[in-house]
Amino acid sequence: MPKPRVDLTPSRIGSAVIVAAVALWSLGLSDTKLSILVGVAATAIAALGLDVLVARTGELSLAHAAFLGIGAFTAINVGSRGASWPVSILVAMVVTSAAATIAGLPSLRIRGLQVAITTLAFQVFAETFLFTRTDVTAANRTLPTPPFLQTDLRLYLFALAAIALVMLVRYRLGVTKAGRMFLAVRDIEQRARCFAVEPGPTKLLAYALSGAIVGLAGSIVALKAGTIASKDPFLLIESLQLVAIVVVGGAGSAWGIITAAVLVKGLPQFIDSVPFTHVKPERVVPMASAALLVVAVVAVPQGIGGLYRALGRRLDRMLVPRLRERPSPRPRPADAVVAAQHAIELHDVPRPLRLRMPVPALLEAREVGVQYGGVTALGGLTMEVRRGEIVGLIGANGAGKSTFFNAVSGLAPTTGSIRYRGVELTERPASARSALGAARTFQDLGLIRAESVRENVLLAQTWLANYPSAAGILGLGSTIGTERELRRRAGLALELFGLDHLANQTLGDLPYGTMRIVEIAAAVAAGPDLLLLDEATAGLDPDESHAIGDRFLALRDELGLTLVLVEHHVPMIARVCDYTYCLESGNLIAEGPPAEVTNQPQVIASFLGRSDAATGGTR
Repeated sequence: MPKPRVDLTPSRIGSAVIVAAVALWSLGLSDTKLSILVGVAATAIAALGLDVLVARTGELSLAHAAFLGIGAFTAINVGSRGASWPVSILVAMVVTSAAATIAGLPSLRIRGLQVAITTLAFQVFAETFLFTRTDVTAANRTLPTPPFLQTDLRLYLFALAAIALVMLVRYRLGVTKAGRMFLAVRDIEQRARCFAVEPGPTKLLAYALSGAIVGLAGSIVALKAGTIASKDPFLLIESLQLVAIVVVGGAGSAWGIITAAVLVKGLPQFIDSVPFTHVKPERVVPMASAALLVVAVVAVPQGIGGLYRALGRRLDRMLVPRLRERPSPRPRPADAVVAAQHAIELHDVPRPLRLRMPVPALLEAREVGVQYGGVTALGGLTMEVRRGEIVGLIGANGAGKSTFFNAVSGLAPTTGSIRYRGVELTERPASARSALGAARTFQDLGLIRAESVRENVLLAQTWLANYPSAAGILGLGSTIGTERELRRRAGLALELFGLDHLANQTLGDLPYGTMRIVEIAAAVAAGPDLLLLDEATAGLDPDESHAIGDRFLALRDELGLTLVLVEHHVPMIARVCDYTYCLESGNLIAEGPPAEVTNQPQVIASFLGRSDAATGGTR
C-alpha cells in the first residue's frame, strides 16, 4: 500500500498564500493596531479552546471567560514572584486545565444544555467570589515582560506563534485516538464503550485540554497588560462573545474561528480608532458589532468555516479535473487472493489476554437475563457459540436478539453468566471487552455519520492505539508509528470490502446499504475473533447480500473467525449458518441446524408467519 501523502489541492495552496500575505501585511501596522491584534489573538486562542468542547464533544461551556481570567491571574501571580515566563505560562495552563476539569465534572452525569447551566454557575462563582479576592487577582502585582517581548511587534509575533502551536495541537487531536474518542462521545455516547471509549474520562480530557488552551490565552492577556486590576475582561458577556465567535466562525473550523475573532473582537476596536465627524464611535461600535453577528448567522448559517470549505471545494473541482468525478457510492468487487491476504493481516493483533488452554465454546451464555424496569427483555437465555461457527439468531422484532448483543457488549444490565474465551464478561466494563476479541455492529448503524469512512474504521481500532491520549496529542513516543499502522490497517479493511475508493467520503452521504458494509469493515478492522452482526444485510439488494454472505463464509473458512448473525433474511441464514437459535419474547423456543429450526411449527408461527417461509419466504 502506498504511503499516505498530503494532497496539495489548489485550495490548500491558496489558503497558505493568503495566510502568509495577511501575516506580512500585519507586520507593517502601527503599534496601536498591533496591540489590538494581540488581544484579538488571545481571544482567538480562547475561542479555539472552547471549540474543542463544542465541535469535538458537543459540550457548551459558558465559563470560558472565567477560565481566561484564571489563566491571566495565575500567570501574574507566578511571574511576579520571580518565576521565568515559560514557567508562568505553564503553571497558568495547568491551573486553568484543572479548573476546567472541575467545571466539567457534572458532564459525567448530564449533557447538553444542562451542562451549559452548570458552567454558567462556575462563571458566576468566579465573578462574584473568586475574582473579588485580591490574593487571587493579584491587583497589586505585575508580570515582568521578558526582554524579547518588550515591543508590540514582538508580542504580536509571540501571539501568532501561540496560535500556530494551538493549530498544531488541534491537528494532532484530529489524527490521533483522542480526537476520535471525542467524536464518539459527541455522536454515539451510549455505544462508544463498544469501541473501547469510556465516555466519562474522555469528557474530562476534553475539558482539561480546552482549559489548557484557554490558559495559554490568559497568559498572553497577562503579558500584554502586565497587571490586571479589574475583572471586567472576564465577565459573562465575554463568555457569550466566545460562544458567538465559535458559532459565527463555524464549529470545527480553526480558520473560520480566527476570522470570526478578527471580525467580532478586532473590527469594532479598529472602527473605534477611526475619527468620526457626525457619529460618536461609542454608539456606532456596539450597533455595528450586533448587526455583524446577526448578518453573519443569517447569511452563512454554516459559519465562516463552512463558507471557506464550500469555496475550497468549488475551486478544487474547477482546477483539478479528477476531483470533478464522484466515486461510485457502492462497494467494488475485491480480488479474492488480495482479500484473503488482507484478512489474515487484520486478524493478526496482540491480545491483552492469553489463554493457557483452549475452551470448547468461544462464547457461553448461561441463564442470561435483561430487565428494564418491570419489562423482561431477555429471560434466562442459555446458548453457546463454538469456534469457527456461523450462528444465526432469529426471531420476530422485539424477541430479544439485539438485547442479547447488548448484554454481551456490556450495554445492558445483565444477570446470569456470559463467558468469552473462558473469561466472565459480566465482571468487565464494556470498554474492555473489544480488546478481548469481540466486535459488533448495530441494528441502526453504530458509526459516526458526520465523519469520513476512514475515520470510522479508525475509531473501531481504538483499543489497538495503546498509547496515552496526551502523548498522541503531543506526538511523543511511538504514537506517530502506531497511527501510521492503524491507518494501514484501515486501508486493508476498506480494500477487503471494496470500499477503498470511498475512504474520504462522509459516511452519512453514502447509501444506507453501503454504510452497513462500512460498519462491517470497521468491525473486521478491529481484529476480532468473534463478530456479532446485527442485521448486517439490512438495506442491501440481493446481489450485495449474496456477496456479503460469501464474505462471511470466507472469514469463517479462511481465518476461523466466529460469527453470530441477527438476520431476518431466511435464505441468508440457510446458506451461511451452521447452527440457529430462535427467540420469542426474550425466551429461546428452538435451536438446531437452520433447516430444522425453520421447519418447526412454533418457529413458523412466531417468526416466519407463513407455511412456505421455510423455503425462503419472509414476512
